[in-house]
Amino acid sequence: MIGLDVGSTTAKAAYPEGKFRIVESRNWRELTDGIAPCDIVSTGYFRKSVPHKLAITEITAAAFGAREYFPDAEVIVDIGGQDTKVIDLRNNTFLLNDKCSAGTGAFLEFTAKYLGIQVSELGDLHMRAKKAAQLNSTCGVFAISEMISRMVEGASVEDVVAGMHYSFARRVAKLIPEADRIVLIGGTVKNRGLTAALEEVAGKRFLIPPAPQTVNALGALRYSEERP
Repeated sequence: MIGLDVGSTTAKAAYPEGKFRIVESRNWRELTDGIAPCDIVSTGYFRKSVPHKLAITEITAAAFGAREYFPDAEVIVDIGGQDTKVIDLRNNTFLLNDKCSAGTGAFLEFTAKYLGIQVSELGDLHMRAKKAAQLNSTCGVFAISEMISRMVEGASVEDVVAGMHYSFARRVAKLIPEADRIVLIGGTVKNRGLTAALEEVAGKRFLIPPAPQTVNALGALRYSEERP
């Protein structure tokens, strides 16, 4: 069996021998070459669009995957391309942010494209900021308008990026319940500027797996192994 996480922007596969592969979402077939549908457990935004034996929700996959790294995890924050999920493992409940808010990976991609930079550059720009620009909008479109206004007023790109991260972090932090063992997952978590802002806003240190973008794929694989 393999675990296949087909997200909105990337597809990730976890294989029994402990290997992972990541490709753009539309190229997910590269990850299943030579593997029969009856050996695939899928999850993610497009989980039902790929041939599979079993499809599970990202919430189930996240729970199984996060516990692989942190068995005593209490809460999981999954920052995805289209939404952000906060899963409380203590009572099996979850919260989902508003897809129209500027609190998803897609918004970071939109921001980077507007600024003419790569998404991977956002974290380094944040770390070079001298003073984060103040941004308040909860809508992505208006947030971009605010960024433009701050730059017209003289704010640097670094300061605007940092301000965007803090604005993003404030939205996500409101969803997180009080807990000690909080795990961050999802490709967006690789942005060290965002995670630093989120820890500062929430006043907590979070647990981050070594490859946060592959946790749900691993969770799908582990679910298949533990399922009767």
